[in-house]
Amino acid sequence: MNLMGELMIVRGRLRALADDLDSELMQELVEEASSLISEMQAEVVESRMVPVWQVFDRFPRLVRDAARTAGKEVEIEITGKELELDRSLLDAISDPLVHLLRNAVDHGIESADEREKARKPRAGKIELSAHRERSRVVIVVKDDGRGIDRAGVEAEARRRGMLPEDVTPSDQELFRIMARPGFSTSETVTRLSGRGVGLNVVDDTIRSIGGSVELRSEAGVGTSFLLELPLTLVIMPALIVGVAGQSYALPATFTRESFEVEERDISEAHGREWVRWREERLPLTRLQTLLSDGNGASGGAGNGVVRLVALEYGGQLLAIAVDEFVGEEEIVVKSFAPPRGVGHVFSGATVRPDGRPALVLDVGNLS
Repeated sequence: MNLMGELMIVRGRLRALADDLDSELMQELVEEASSLISEMQAEVVESRMVPVWQVFDRFPRLVRDAARTAGKEVEIEITGKELELDRSLLDAISDPLVHLLRNAVDHGIESADEREKARKPRAGKIELSAHRERSRVVIVVKDDGRGIDRAGVEAEARRRGMLPEDVTPSDQELFRIMARPGFSTSETVTRLSGRGVGLNVVDDTIRSIGGSVELRSEAGVGTSFLLELPLTLVIMPALIVGVAGQSYALPATFTRESFEVEERDISEAHGREWVRWREERLPLTRLQTLLSDGNGASGGAGNGVVRLVALEYGGQLLAIAVDEFVGEEEIVVKSFAPPRGVGHVFSGATVRPDGRPALVLDVGNLS
């Protein structure tokens, strides 16, 4: 797969060279080579695909053991086991799923007596499902338990200085708080939870593979975690944007639309900028300002026009301002350790057809 990625980089550079040479024969040969490389890529990716049951099938026993340890009655239902996923991606999500299932048993599902008083079946139910959605895979872990203890989480977050007194967090903001290293509302540490590392591992792992986690919870009804994942780890479609003369890649999984607005159409409220997109009002982040630590120019297309990209991450919509739209490309993502002092806004790097590098933006940290 790594060699396939290198071939794709070479393919991009060959196309750029053929365009510069303006030779029909060269163009014809490059297109033929591109077609063969694309076929080879499809075959390589296909050979790495395995059904998710290879990991999912061990979870019923894990849930039964966890329920026995917690002294609860819990059933698990699994759907979508035939869905195929990149082998390395499936290996990567195994630990996060273990954490979520154990959390569902320990924190989500009530004891049989509590459930009986709440007029629920004595046995709690956990649903684990997988399905395709556009260019991504969605895995859902859902329980019919008590839901997130919002009051307890908010109180602990305020005690630690993570949440202002006058702010009521959304479900997604609540997840970000709970995913902080060491955060836990449990007074005791059990074999299943209480150490404050579970959701932190889930969030870090899913983000590191270019995915996102969305939390939905309702008191007394239950909690759902939605993991949105790319189809493969190495090669992904991306929107290339330009900011202050540099190129950056935005994973296409999270991009909804690129558009332009007048500067006067951008408003300010609650200490930040907002912009209208279709029927939505989106928080706006100016990429040039963010990447220059707040000291850069606002960026835009000139003539009072601002170029924007609407993004969706973890169920949340946001807009970012860029200087130019370069185009769409299939990129090969390389791991990237940012230098000290650089914000956590990059998830990797890639090589453009002109041979120059471009950093891949971590959409989850742009808001």
